[in-house]
Amino acid sequence: MTLHDFNQLSEEVQYAYVFQRGTYLARRWDDFHLAVNLFQVPGGFFVEVNFDTEKNEIEFLFAFEAGSEDDRLPDYAMFVKLPDWMPDTE
Repeated sequence: MTLHDFNQLSEEVQYAYVFQRGTYLARRWDDFHLAVNLFQVPGGFFVEVNFDTEKNEIEFLFAFEAGSEDDRLPDYAMFVKLPDWMPDTE
């Protein structure tokens, strides 16, 4: 499925597709109670699932491709921990 095809689906079908076919990669916090969960889905694009922890409900999805103007992968860089055996490049 392409990003365009995914965006044409209803919100409910998008949710089902992400949770059935997507691979969970990471979580970041957009606000104190808003968890943003990153999934990679078949087709090579990514979907953020924005979840309100106070309401215990999904707020919305945001799909994007790496390298596009909407790319949000850099937002997760600060949460990546490299293994201790990797040399420091500084």
